[in-house]
Amino acid sequence: MSVAAALVLPLSAGVPAASPIQAAGEVAPNATSLVDCNGLSPAYQTVKVSMKAFCVDPFFRDGGVAERFYDNGKYVGHDEPSVKFISSAAGSGNHMTYLMQLATDPSAAPTPSGSVTHYAELSIAPWFGLPMCDPRSYPQNPCTPDSDTNTGLGAATDAGSAFMELQFYAPGFGPFKDAGSCDPTFYCAAVTIDSLSCNLNFVVCNNNCIEPV
Repeated sequence: MSVAAALVLPLSAGVPAASPIQAAGEVAPNATSLVDCNGLSPAYQTVKVSMKAFCVDPFFRDGGVAERFYDNGKYVGHDEPSVKFISSAAGSGNHMTYLMQLATDPSAAPTPSGSVTHYAELSIAPWFGLPMCDPRSYPQNPCTPDSDTNTGLGAATDAGSAFMELQFYAPGFGPFKDAGSCDPTFYCAAVTIDSLSCNLNFVVCNNNCIEPV
């Protein structure tokens, strides 16, 4: 979690001072970087304009009603169909093995009509996701290692949680800075850890970097 936690700034509604004091073990982000996942920060410019398509879609429950998340007044949600493995067996989450075969594109070039399509035209990236303890991510509480007490049910006592994604970008577009992939013929892989610098029910968020990645 040090990767994600090192990028979470103190909660603040204002722009940070020109020379912020960094706590031990933290790294000050560059003015232009990938630190702000949605690219909506008033303090940091993003290297990758299309990065927001890869960010997680947080939500919370208010009186049992699911509330979607807004970053600096803009809704950042998107469709994320998923397949989940859920087990109540003790220790079942400690060791997981998955076998996934990456798609192979047709030899023919894509057509405007859609009669021939390549994977990169249909989906940004298949990925594996896993919640991870992060006491400096929403709702900013400590977590107990290897325990079922770290619930995420919307309670004030929920453990802080970040979200790890192992992503696979299909070939066909690039470079990655400006497009959805990084190579015309090869798949590329990336690992991201998304935190959420807000407290319970988003009462206070760090608008300069709400979703550091």
